[in-house]
Amino acid sequence: MIGWMAWRLHRRGLIGFGVGGFLASFFYGATFLQAAGTTAASQAAFGRSIDLAARQFAFLVPAPVHPETLGGYEQYKWLAGAAIVMMLWAGIAGVGVGRGDEERGLTEQWIAAGLSRARLLLARSTAFGLVLLTACLTSVLGIVAVAPSVHQDPNLVGELEKAASMAAGLFAGYAIALAVSQLPAERHTATALGVGVLVLLLVVNGIADTVDAAAWLGVVSPFHWMNETTSGAPGGRFDAGATLGLAAASFLLIAATIPAFRRRDIGRGLITSGRHARAAVRVASRNLALRRVFSEGLWEQRTGLAAWVLGTLFLGALMVSVTRSMTDALLADPQLAALFQRAVPGPVEAAFLGFAWFGIALLVLAGYTVVQVSRWSAQDQGGRVELLLSAPVSRPRVIVERALEFAIGSLIIVAGAYVGGAVSIPFAGLDVDGGRVLVASALLWPFALAFGGLGVAVVSRWPGLAVPFLATFAAVEYFLGDLAPLLRLPAWVANLSVFHLYGNPVVDTPSWTAVLSMTLIFVAGFALALALMRRRDLSGVA
Repeated sequence: MIGWMAWRLHRRGLIGFGVGGFLASFFYGATFLQAAGTTAASQAAFGRSIDLAARQFAFLVPAPVHPETLGGYEQYKWLAGAAIVMMLWAGIAGVGVGRGDEERGLTEQWIAAGLSRARLLLARSTAFGLVLLTACLTSVLGIVAVAPSVHQDPNLVGELEKAASMAAGLFAGYAIALAVSQLPAERHTATALGVGVLVLLLVVNGIADTVDAAAWLGVVSPFHWMNETTSGAPGGRFDAGATLGLAAASFLLIAATIPAFRRRDIGRGLITSGRHARAAVRVASRNLALRRVFSEGLWEQRTGLAAWVLGTLFLGALMVSVTRSMTDALLADPQLAALFQRAVPGPVEAAFLGFAWFGIALLVLAGYTVVQVSRWSAQDQGGRVELLLSAPVSRPRVIVERALEFAIGSLIIVAGAYVGGAVSIPFAGLDVDGGRVLVASALLWPFALAFGGLGVAVVSRWPGLAVPFLATFAAVEYFLGDLAPLLRLPAWVANLSVFHLYGNPVVDTPSWTAVLSMTLIFVAGFALALALMRRRDLSGVA
């Protein structure tokens, strides 16, 4: 029974990443001939240009192997990004298994039915491991399926080996988040720490790949060992030792998590303040943060929010610090400089900063939105909303609190991103307009608001569907913004992606129409949430 239930709880992620992965790999493959050309000479020239450009972006994406072939092109253009997105999914799933089931009351039900904690954790982890493997297989089978139509070798065995390596690396990320989730007292703090550790490991891997003196740091990151397998490209290799090592590390982490799960109380973490006998308190707290409509939720998640702010600040400072060295390398090669200028026009340092750092900042804010929607969903499904309404608190107030809480929380993170980048620019010696950086940072906020408005609308009616829906939507929006130019789709199709609407404000004139559109999405989303919350029967949570 638990086996089927554990599998069923991941069905939405399986459908989203399985079907979405197949379609994305298929459509990326369909763009190969448009990008590389139809002749061997044009494809060889395309491969050389990708190799040159990839050297400057090794901090973000591993160096390609034979990008003049379909397998190498997809491995660099699609699978590398997909692995990062799916790693975030694995991290959120790890925290969900470690702490989310408790908030929904499922853990108590299973334990009360006689299921041991060890068996519960193993069943949930096994089910998610199978889901991961299935999603990775479908993501590479799209490459195999499209290969004949672009006159390329399907490379079935190599793609399956790449899928196995990805699944092992992603499962290791899941196990890391699962272990970290046992430490803090609150689930939202566990989410911030679990996902934050994976982002940190991605940054560590980037540093190891670009700084020779720090190459040894890569051994602690699952991204490093996952990238050791390059068999998706003809001539690539399958590193069986790295893949098996990732699988073994995952099992060891899960085994270490079991005694931690046994020791702590349900609903509490290993690191909590001890319970002390205290006199009964019959007066309201004097904490002003608990007396405002919007600040109560911010105070409750202060630790997790601080982790998001500090992580974003650190990433901003780090990306600014490496911009000069990367742009110097770009300018040293005339062919590469011309290629970059065609793709991202404008002053090279400013264009690179906008392309690299603010592109990452958009993904960070999308991840924060998914985490917030997950928190709201847990409140709805765990009975907290019913408790608030019985206080009594009106339904509109619940939505207004969420709107203000999300707007302020996302603004604080945006401020952290700006401070991290702006303070580091003078030390990095970059020739970048500070006003442009301020505008680009400010425009991150409407982007976050648009995602938040959509998320709260969905969670107000279908809390059980909200997280997988928003995560899938964010992935579709990201890859749509990347695929639309490659497929030469009409401009209105590209504009459906909020990532594309954001553009590169560090060098381009901001589109205030796009800013207004994203702000209106936020307002419309919360207005719709008000209407849906009024009409919804809370006893019938979806």
